[in-house]
Amino acid sequence: MENRTYVNKKYIDELPTRSGVYFLYHEGNILVYIGKAKSIKSRILDHDKTKIFKFIAYEETHYSRARELEKSLIELYKKEHNQLPYYNKQK
Repeated sequence: MENRTYVNKKYIDELPTRSGVYFLYHEGNILVYIGKAKSIKSRILDHDKTKIFKFIAYEETHYSRARELEKSLIELYKKEHNQLPYYNKQK
């Protein structure tokens, strides 16, 4: 069962420094990125410099679990939408 927390972008400074998976959304609940991080807060602060997003969702978990979860969530998204989230497909 997912234990996801949703946060407006203006509250980035209050994000946890623990590891987990995170999701970046545009307005209209459009998912644009799925990622993993050793520190959710640090990683999203990095994204704030290069990506456009309005709010964040995250699930705290051990980093080894975050890697597996990120991969499975990206695969599920691709299966359901026939494409990757916008920023996941950019290299």
